[in-house]
Amino acid sequence: MQQLHGPPHTSFPAPRPNGTTVFTRRLRPFCLIDRHLLKEMAASFALGIGTFTFVLLMDQMMRLMDLIINKGAPVGVVFRLIAYVLPFSLTVTIPMSVLLAVFATYGRVSSEGEAIVLKASGLSLYRLMAPGVLFGVVATLATLWISALVQPSSTRAFKTLTHELYHTQALAVLEEGIFNTEYPGLAIYVDRSDKRDGTFHGVLIIDQRSQADQHLIIAQEGKLLNKNDDAEPPVGLQLSKGTLQVSSRDDPARYRNLDFETYDLQILGGTLAETVARVRQSKEMNIEELQTEIARLTKDGGKAWPLQVELHKKFALPIACLILSMIGAPLAIRIKKASRGVSLALSVAFAVFYYILLATGESLGARGRIEPAIGIWFPNLTLGVIAISLVLAEGREAVLPARLQSMIKTAFSYQRSAFSRKKPW
Repeated sequence: MQQLHGPPHTSFPAPRPNGTTVFTRRLRPFCLIDRHLLKEMAASFALGIGTFTFVLLMDQMMRLMDLIINKGAPVGVVFRLIAYVLPFSLTVTIPMSVLLAVFATYGRVSSEGEAIVLKASGLSLYRLMAPGVLFGVVATLATLWISALVQPSSTRAFKTLTHELYHTQALAVLEEGIFNTEYPGLAIYVDRSDKRDGTFHGVLIIDQRSQADQHLIIAQEGKLLNKNDDAEPPVGLQLSKGTLQVSSRDDPARYRNLDFETYDLQILGGTLAETVARVRQSKEMNIEELQTEIARLTKDGGKAWPLQVELHKKFALPIACLILSMIGAPLAIRIKKASRGVSLALSVAFAVFYYILLATGESLGARGRIEPAIGIWFPNLTLGVIAISLVLAEGREAVLPARLQSMIKTAFSYQRSAFSRKKPW
């Protein structure tokens, strides 16, 4: 009888699904955890976008308050101006708010130990990041919609309404005792104004709009000059009993001195709608208009760099939302104890870093120093490398190809060696 040598073979029963397996199998999209994280991110996003937008609009608020107090603009019109400037502000503040929302939410999950429990239950970092990435995708689509469709029209309306207010209100409410410089090339000084009949007393005007001559006008009185009748907005000033001094820019010693009883000074060349309709800036163009203008300038040999920069920005800013959402989750989990104050500080730091790179690339690209696409997309590329590095460092799962991981490590090592070899000037 042949005997078998070696350890006895023991058959084990098939393992039953434990709590971890059941938990992992039941963790489907939009489960309770996903809904809880998305709800918390939405609350932090609302807080961030309100705070960041208010801070960004502070400068505009001062200008709008000046329109109400000094120019007599109606409050309803000022609220319209705020509504018109909001889309442009949102294209800047939405990416910052996305990073704050994701960072604050996953920072709380990490600080309270929920991330450790979820990982111990078989949940990977990539599955845990899914709600944050989904939040970033939604923010990307919303920002793209605002940047491509809403912001050009709102910027156009804002500039039109602002010019209307200054054209219809600024002349009527010239401030006393200071030089009013709302109009390029003009400085208007009024010693005293009579509110009853709208007459200005002691008027001094420096007119530098001409390339050849400079005009100095001194008049005892002045009143608003209408184009056709009193129903039209004022387009200038009708001055009485004064002198006009005309000096040459090439030879200041040559000048003429003219006395007048009545002198009509044209300040506005036409109605505001006509003035604004002549020029459409790049921020007022949609994607199709930008592409058409770029093609025309390229064909004619003109400089299309500023328009190309604006075109790339309409896509680069929305994509930044997705990249920042990928940075927030692994960075918050790595820090582990991230309060709302820390989340806000790091969000602002990343935003400042991003917008400094963007402003630099925009300036260089608009002047043709570098390719506009490189100048605008380089900040996104930099943040993308940071996001991939954080995900790989925290997840420690070879989801990306090993060759790509090796290329990223080689790029970072080359950057460190380049900086170490750099000598001071």
